[in-house]
Amino acid sequence: MSAKEAVAEFVHDGDIVYLGFGASFCPFALAYELIRQGKKDLDLVGGTPQPQLQQLLFASGLATRTRSGAITGIRGPKPGRIWDLAEQGAFQFEDYSNLTCTLMLMAGALGMPFIPTQSFLGTDFLKQENLHHKHGFLGDGKLRVVEDPYSGKPVVALPALKPGVALWHAQRADEYGNVQSWGMYADARWGLWAAERVVVSVEEIVPTEVVRSDPNRTIIPGPRVSAVVHQPFGGFPGEMPGYYMQDGAMLRLSPDAVPQYLAEWVYGCADHDEFLQRYVEKYGFLWFQGFLPKHKQQPIGSVDYGYRGVHGS
Repeated sequence: MSAKEAVAEFVHDGDIVYLGFGASFCPFALAYELIRQGKKDLDLVGGTPQPQLQQLLFASGLATRTRSGAITGIRGPKPGRIWDLAEQGAFQFEDYSNLTCTLMLMAGALGMPFIPTQSFLGTDFLKQENLHHKHGFLGDGKLRVVEDPYSGKPVVALPALKPGVALWHAQRADEYGNVQSWGMYADARWGLWAAERVVVSVEEIVPTEVVRSDPNRTIIPGPRVSAVVHQPFGGFPGEMPGYYMQDGAMLRLSPDAVPQYLAEWVYGCADHDEFLQRYVEKYGFLWFQGFLPKHKQQPIGSVDYGYRGVHGS
């Protein structure tokens, strides 16, 4: 299935969308296709959604809400134009933290209605002016301080978070949709498990024997995956452990450059293959090659999942 087909079928207007954490495993091919198709009224969730995608989705008006641990401008901690959109009434946000977003996704994945935590206790997060700020949309549904029925002490009850769809990029999958990955996941495992629909692009499609030989790398099994898209470099200009580094200069997109970037690199490309072709034409193949790993970094020890014989034979 192509990225265009997968996004058209499994991403709906009004969806709560999970797009990974930071630059690693970020599904740029799928996210750019989401923008091309004009999916609207999206609610972007996660600990720290990739900053460039935040800018593109918010500035294009496709994502009008977010629940996250960080709303960032590309060149610093200030959200810049994103704040301007909120002041104009075109954008709403609920601020949490990386930890609490992960906990809410965990609750959604495990089928729990809420999850208790001691996080936020004693902080300004619990002040009324922060819980009910003018740019929010959850009101009392954001969180509640309740009594621990066992200790009698206060805890923060966070509501479960269940995305309508999760888009992610990984190293490989087999023909049955079993997705394998390695590296820093952050909140990805819970985001994928909590989502109603899961679309994953991968660098490689491998025989199922490869997956079965190393099952601990399977982050989500085939029955939970809606679609797999074979898209080499589908995480570029972000990074993919073992495959390529990120292009930091391209990711550091200033707010004023967003319209031109959308026109040239998103709307101006039919798909991610054309994006990559344009990148090579503009910057040269040798520059592109510089993002590929020059030295392999692999575990020193080996792992044996099997038995050497049958006891008593």
